[in-house]
Amino acid sequence: MDVKLDKLIDKIKSEGIQQAEQESGHILQKAKKEADQIIAAAKKEAETIITRAKEEAEKLQISGKSALKQAERDAVLVTKEKLIKVLDSVLKKQVSNELKPGLLADLIQKMVDHAGDDAKLKVLVNQQDIKELEKLLLASTNKALVDTVEIKADRGVSKGFRIGKKGENVYYDFTDDSIAEFLREFLNPSIKNMLSE
Repeated sequence: MDVKLDKLIDKIKSEGIQQAEQESGHILQKAKKEADQIIAAAKKEAETIITRAKEEAEKLQISGKSALKQAERDAVLVTKEKLIKVLDSVLKKQVSNELKPGLLADLIQKMVDHAGDDAKLKVLVNQQDIKELEKLLLASTNKALVDTVEIKADRGVSKGFRIGKKGENVYYDFTDDSIAEFLREFLNPSIKNMLSE
């Protein structure tokens, strides 16, 4: 009976071991399958992350290039505007320097000559030039000019003069501002063309 019992124990052991081996084989296969699935999912996730990162990097690069181009355009425009302002300032200063009482007296005399004998004119000038201008006009002209032209100081005139008929509020403007503005109209397009080249 001991032999039978030994055989039975051996048989149970052998079947248990086989069953355990089969069971462990299934567990290992299942674990390997799950591990493969986890690895595949991790690889896919990693690829997705890398693709997104590349897309973001490309977007940032494109955005950066666009921002640099815009900054370059802005810098060029600001530089052009500042340069034109500087040139405008130089132009106005040059015009102001040229509008001395001697030149103003000549211009006023020519305008009076063209206005006719019966025209009564009013000339507006700045406070600094009024005495010199009156002296020049009276010295170089006849008494008729004194009767036909009234010279007044005007705070709105920095250099040059405004001239119009007495009793009217319409004046021809020969001030440094208006002359510089007139010249600016001709100079700015050519300056802008030079700057854009």
